[in-house]
Amino acid sequence: MNLKIAYISDERFPSVHTDTQQVMKTIDALGRAGVEVDFVQPRMWKHIGKSLAERKAEICRYYNVEGHFNIRDILIWPASDLRVEKFFHGVAAPIKAAFGKYDVVYTRNLLPLTLAATMHAPVLFETYRALSNTNPKAFRIVKRASRCRGFLGISTHSQYSRQVMMQAGIQPEMIEAIPNGFDPGDFAALPDKQEMRKKLNFRPDEKIVAYTGHIRPDKGIHSLLDMAEELPEATMLIVGGSESDVDQLRQTVSDRRLNNVQLVGQVPIAEVPWYLAAADILVLPPSALPLQNATVLPMKTFTYLAAGRPIIAPDQPDTRGVLEHERNCLTVEPDVPAKAAAAARRIWESPTLADALASVAKADSARYTWDGRAANVIKFVTRRLGRS
Repeated sequence: MNLKIAYISDERFPSVHTDTQQVMKTIDALGRAGVEVDFVQPRMWKHIGKSLAERKAEICRYYNVEGHFNIRDILIWPASDLRVEKFFHGVAAPIKAAFGKYDVVYTRNLLPLTLAATMHAPVLFETYRALSNTNPKAFRIVKRASRCRGFLGISTHSQYSRQVMMQAGIQPEMIEAIPNGFDPGDFAALPDKQEMRKKLNFRPDEKIVAYTGHIRPDKGIHSLLDMAEELPEATMLIVGGSESDVDQLRQTVSDRRLNNVQLVGQVPIAEVPWYLAAADILVLPPSALPLQNATVLPMKTFTYLAAGRPIIAPDQPDTRGVLEHERNCLTVEPDVPAKAAAAARRIWESPTLADALASVAKADSARYTWDGRAANVIKFVTRRLGRS
């Protein structure tokens, strides 16, 4: 079946925000699967003088995607730091989509969701949050939209979010857990650990625990510093973060005299696997704080699996079913730094355990590619549309 999808986003592209990467990887995989995808976005001020081909090429380079989509940007109020365009785009994009004869209007944004649902468009809403817990007002908007004729359904990024929202009244057939993934192309032809360490100027025998992603306080970054304090013999490698966030964290590291913490800052998406490949252990912040602040099943989980390294993660409900203790990772009690450090030492002291965890993680990652995610989105949409 040939599907035609209008993917509406009010974000600025390209951007350092993880949700924009998730959007681009998803729509590129949908296009690769044969779906005709029109990416409807607000045009940025800096793109006013650029051609459509130039804007698309910039996006593809930044996100390391092939470009299996069409850009249909809207210029009413150009995207800027004021974010005024969110309102204008949220109104204009669904109206534009109404004239495009789309099978699906796909969005993560509430305003286009509301307007498209009111116009009885076939809307698929996506969220990573357990909205009924973290944002009841937004959840009421989604629930109201779900009663509109033509509404297709809700895709969540985790079983945890799906269960929470079903308990709050969303019908099971209307909501599907479709996890994110990783791009095998990002890991193609990576050198081995020692070659990568040489490339990145790490010592061959250095014990490296790596984290990649945002470094805002709500992401539980404090727990990485606490873990580093408990592991003076290891390097805590932290990759990512805006310039201001890195400066702030660097000051905290200095104040705490943590000489074993190395901050790399933001790197291109295509280079993130370099640091994963150079590490001994990959860590999700061993804290309950991220889930409390609505970070549900972070996308880095899947790149960690694909890297084929032992993983340490907090024992939290959002990652259960993807990360399994003593099978493809070691889970630890959140916010107990000594236990996170003990898990790292256990991995270093048992090469057999380290190899087993890494091997199973790598094998499990095959279930979580962007192409696999696209296939699951298509399957869900097809079922909701009632087509064979």
